[in-house]
Amino acid sequence: MSSTDPGPSNRIRFQSPEDIRNGQAETELKHRYGRGIYVHDIHETSDGDLVITLGNTVPKDVSDSLEQDRVLQFINIRNIYTLRGKATGEGFYIIRLPDRDEVYDGFLRRRRQIIDRLDWSMAKAIYEHVFELTPVKNQLNSVIQIVRWVHEESSIPLSRLEDAQGSDNTDEYVNVLSDLGFLSLEDGLVSEGEKMQETQLLDLEGENYVKTVVGNIVKDGYNVLQDRLDLNMLRHYPKFSNAYYYDALQRQHPGLHLDVDAITSNYRRQYDEEIDPFVVNDKLNELAETEVIQKDGEYVQSNPDVYQQVSQEVPVS
Repeated sequence: MSSTDPGPSNRIRFQSPEDIRNGQAETELKHRYGRGIYVHDIHETSDGDLVITLGNTVPKDVSDSLEQDRVLQFINIRNIYTLRGKATGEGFYIIRLPDRDEVYDGFLRRRRQIIDRLDWSMAKAIYEHVFELTPVKNQLNSVIQIVRWVHEESSIPLSRLEDAQGSDNTDEYVNVLSDLGFLSLEDGLVSEGEKMQETQLLDLEGENYVKTVVGNIVKDGYNVLQDRLDLNMLRHYPKFSNAYYYDALQRQHPGLHLDVDAITSNYRRQYDEEIDPFVVNDKLNELAETEVIQKDGEYVQSNPDVYQQVSQEVPVS
């Protein structure tokens, strides 16, 4: 049996984990935090307390824009907040309940984590597709130059790289690539790190070698490159891709048709950014040219290979 204390402490008191598992305490949690709240997991700690992990179920319209099949899917977002049931030693457990805003913030953080993971996985999946797009290549130009030049020489003085690039940021680029294991920096000399040397074993030459190394840098250092080097273009195209793919993954339907309005709405919801459908359509056309997505008239569908790669890596709940 469980009960919610009426006092300012806001507590739930219950006798066993079954009081949560069979829905009695869960009903009280739903009453306080919303109907979508559910208990995802319960486990006992070494000191006899209970750790209770909450999830939240949210409705999501994943209708096919062409078929107009009006599909509403309920998506489970797990691990949004953790409660602790303290053993009293008197046959009861006590959960002290947080404010509703704390649980909601936990939901927002978890959803952001899922989308960030999807962005990263999408960046890995589509990098070779969008590498030739001018905005991407321009922003990665300093990285491309350093990789090419270091590959051509056994070692290069850092000062020479700085002079050749004419940039104040060359040393930071070198430090980041060194931290990621692609370069070695010792006594002012820059040479290939272990990860560049590993790529040599693939017998790649010229631009194929450079493209492969830079792709590995993007895959290994996706967040670092954005945070430390301001290479925000790395996230630019994955965001527009995921405005489509998130629905396809949630519905588990790579052939899902979405129109520009549906993708624009997804973009605004996922990234909390206002954007005009004109801009979205332009980006979708670029992505279609590089085969990240497929266009069927005014509708978008997935590239099955991209869908398959991302679906194997990303939890959508």
